[in-house]
Amino acid sequence: MGLEELNQFGLLEEKIESLISRVGSLNEEKDNFAKNIHGQEKKIGSLTNEIKTLEIDRDVIRKRITTLLEKINEFTV
Repeated sequence: MGLEELNQFGLLEEKIESLISRVGSLNEEKDNFAKNIHGQEKKIGSLTNEIKTLEIDRDVIRKRITTLLEKINEFTV
């Protein structure tokens, strides 16, 4: 094997090591994104529940206001 062929193998090894390193970095980045997505999904679920609770509270308040208005109307008539 000549010097040129050894140099080419050296370059090939460097490129392969670089690719392996890059793949490792991309896998770490993917894992971080997956954790972030999971956290955001939990947050969305929590906010969705909060919205449902607020809507229920709003309906209760509306009914109470309607009842109070009806009582006021009875009183003024």
